Amino acid sequence: MFFRNFKFLKTTIFILLSVVFLFSCKKDSDDYVAPDIGHNYAGLTLGKYVVYDVDSFYYDDFTGTIDTSIFKIKEIVAEAYTDLEGEEAFKIHRYIKENDTTAWVLKDVWNAKLTQTNFQKAEENVRFVKLIFPVREGNIWNGNVMNNLSEQDYTYETVDESDVIGGIALNSVLTVNQLENLNLIEQQLFKEKYAKNIGMVYRKNMDLVRDNLNAPYRGIDVTYTLSSFGG
Repeated sequence: MFFRNFKFLKTTIFILLSVVFLFSCKKDSDDYVAPDIGHNYAGLTLGKYVVYDVDSFYYDDFTGTIDTSIFKIKEIVAEAYTDLEGEEAFKIHRYIKENDTTAWVLKDVWNAKLTQTNFQKAEENVRFVKLIFPVREGNIWNGNVMNNLSEQDYTYETVDESDVIGGIALNSVLTVNQLENLNLIEQQLFKEKYAKNIGMVYRKNMDLVRDNLNAPYRGIDVTYTLSSFGG
């Protein structure tokens, strides 16, 4: 009788301890919060859009003139699909208009995707690694690792800083320095800024060169500045 009671007691204790253990594990699982590695900087959510004011300057060294264009670009995360790697990707519809009184016209369709380790965006069929994760100031990567262009080191210049872009106050902004080569002959500056839950909010593509100190520059200087966002 004693043996049977002892065996029953052992079984009961084992069951109680198992219940406590399972409850503790569930509680720990419920309390677990995944670390923020920066995915929301990409702004890659279906239906989201960003509108930019674009200032474009083309320097013609032959005529010594500068052609100026001012227009708006809207990028919409328009469609989700499965890419050739079997991963979720998105089509980015890009619209253009000359000013606030004209209608949006579809300009082109780009695509982008977000993986655990990076944010990729294909622009004019050239794929760039725009961001890497986790987001940390000083991190360096080859932005051209997924295309045929020469290696180009991108780096996080600043992370999680407040900024005002296009008159809009933003709490968490990071800056990616893609290229900076400024001297008396060359003026090359490629830089992008991203805001949490929005995506890219600023872009500077300046590539100017001249033959000597007395010659005019040739090349382009294009700036995208956040105008509005939503979705």
